[in-house]
Amino acid sequence: MARRAGFIILTWGAKRNLHSSPVAQNASMNKQLRTKKRLRMELLKKEQNQAKKLGFEKLETAEMVTSLNKVLATYQVFFHKLQNFHWNTVGGDFFDVHELTEELYKNALENIDEIAERIRVFGQIPEGKLSEYLQNSIVKECSTQKSADFMISNLIQDLEHLTETILHAHEQASLNGDVGTGYMMSKMLKEIETYHWKLSAWANRKFAV
Repeated sequence: MARRAGFIILTWGAKRNLHSSPVAQNASMNKQLRTKKRLRMELLKKEQNQAKKLGFEKLETAEMVTSLNKVLATYQVFFHKLQNFHWNTVGGDFFDVHELTEELYKNALENIDEIAERIRVFGQIPEGKLSEYLQNSIVKECSTQKSADFMISNLIQDLEHLTETILHAHEQASLNGDVGTGYMMSKMLKEIETYHWKLSAWANRKFAV
């Protein structure tokens, strides 16, 4: 009987170890969270050192990332507006607007990816929330039911807003000696100027002799 009682006690003790107290469970979870946080901080520190290896100081990196995130946010809202117009244009100008907006949003998507990856080069995290994009973008959302003429006119204004943000990022790149970002902004600016010309020509088609 004593041996049986001992077995019962040992079995109960083993079960107790399997189902530890809430305090012990919380302590274990907190330890895991601290470990994950420490590993994330170590990874972030290594990534931030990338900017130092490229020759940029902390302040210079912050200035560049801030301006690039502004361009990123503006491009993201512009991209979604282009898709909105692409899907919802109607009337006699359907094919013109449909094709123009498709060309524009494909280009915008490529540039968005380049900007985000450039921010990662500096060891920073590009903005990724829609709320952040809407807050920081100069380009604003637009309702769906609009005429083709309104859509094109609105997109011309948006390209001018994009130009403003890109020029600011280019200026920051020049001030900080960031040739890579400066080149990327110059390339995007050239593309935007071409699209601005195309859309303006389309908008003025009715006045052509």
